[in-house]
Amino acid sequence: MAGPVQEPPRPNERPPELAKETGNPPPRMTALSHRRPRRRSALWLVTALVAVTLAACTDDPVSETLTLEFFPEAVNQPNPAEGNAAVLPDTAGHVRIEAQIEIRRHLIPRDNPLVAGRVNDRTEALMNEHDPWQIRFDRVFEPIADGAEWRRAERELTSYRRWALAADPDTALRDFFVDTPMRPIFEVRDNEPRLPGQRLPPPRTVTLAFVFSGGTRATAGESATVHRGSRDFADDAARYQRRAAALWEYMNDNPGRRFETLRGLFAAAEGEELPESQLIAQPRELAWSAGQAPARPGSASLPRLRDLEIDLIERVVAAADPLVRIFEIPKDDSFTLQELSRRVFDPFPGVVTAKPDGTVIEAVGFVEGGEGYSIPSLDLWNAYRALDGLFVSPDPLVFLLERRDDFGCAEDDDACTSSARVSAFLERGPLTARPGSAALIQQTLEAELQPLSEYRLVWIRGVADETATDAARPAIETGG
Repeated sequence: MAGPVQEPPRPNERPPELAKETGNPPPRMTALSHRRPRRRSALWLVTALVAVTLAACTDDPVSETLTLEFFPEAVNQPNPAEGNAAVLPDTAGHVRIEAQIEIRRHLIPRDNPLVAGRVNDRTEALMNEHDPWQIRFDRVFEPIADGAEWRRAERELTSYRRWALAADPDTALRDFFVDTPMRPIFEVRDNEPRLPGQRLPPPRTVTLAFVFSGGTRATAGESATVHRGSRDFADDAARYQRRAAALWEYMNDNPGRRFETLRGLFAAAEGEELPESQLIAQPRELAWSAGQAPARPGSASLPRLRDLEIDLIERVVAAADPLVRIFEIPKDDSFTLQELSRRVFDPFPGVVTAKPDGTVIEAVGFVEGGEGYSIPSLDLWNAYRALDGLFVSPDPLVFLLERRDDFGCAEDDDACTSSARVSAFLERGPLTARPGSAALIQQTLEAELQPLSEYRLVWIRGVADETATDAARPAIETGG
């Protein structure tokens, strides 16, 4: 096994301050702000943290990914002699299985010893080789090669990687996944044979499939917690959708106010103060002139909003707050509801990515991206993402939690970012809303959380320039 690789310690990541005191004079207040105190939005105080974790496919302090890379059986095999029929190898190729476990200590709440305890137990199991991943790799029979690597920062484990290269991928994968609800199948079949005298062997169709056999990785208590939490989540989602529908209706009735209202919505969602309305007639001597208007942190680039727009925005922001609490760890627990939902519904031990050695011609349950084809995690957040466009279209919650880039603007150009973000949101389509009942939303979420009966990836193995030609000939049926 490879020795530990040192890396610089990761700094603790803390949410940025939401407000800073300034010496500017207080802004003029309207009747609205007198009767309802202005507050910084409680929604998405965890936005920066959530955005990082979503980009990394998991909010768990222990991130687990599995990569399956496939190779032909004889990359360096010499071509058959001139004039002879193509000679086929005897095996189905090789598979390289690699698991990557990341320990994200910066995601451990400082006031929750339960989370720190479970992370410490996990790192101890990894280092002492009795973790479930070690057991799975030990079941791979006589790998051609294998190895492991770990990284530490200040004597604490930050990542662990183990891999194995095995012949006979079907047997190796079956042994590896035997403790999961998924049964892998790996098949290779020959396509149309070549004529005698052709030097290259015929291309082959390779199928990787995972058949769901039922069951869950969670305990009975975890399952009960998730089903309770998902019902509450559906209730909160129904309330959020009703309020979003009211805001969408207002903007559709007032299309000239759509752009500025969305700018205010996105700013409020990130905790910025909304500028008070200045559209109500005020005595000339009491109104701020253009040169006297006070500059307030976070609001200099925002529009002036009508009182009704502020009301509608704040109602949406407040209703969305409970939805993102699935990423928060309760003080009396060591898992977020999002993590537990993954344990209950996702039959895979980690996010699985396959790297085929050929041109893919069919993908069921696999999504292309990055360096291969991945199986999306089954969890409460991914199920909610599937509702985008079904009840509220586009969904601002989904948009803001997934689009954390600068939209092509300079890092400190807030005005550019604010406008470009709204433009990107409006490009997703017209504003429509058909809010669903809590029962309908829960039913839809449950349908999205069910594993497929079979995940399947099919590709043509062969030489690149001849693969494309031959791939068009066979009639490969696709479907779920």
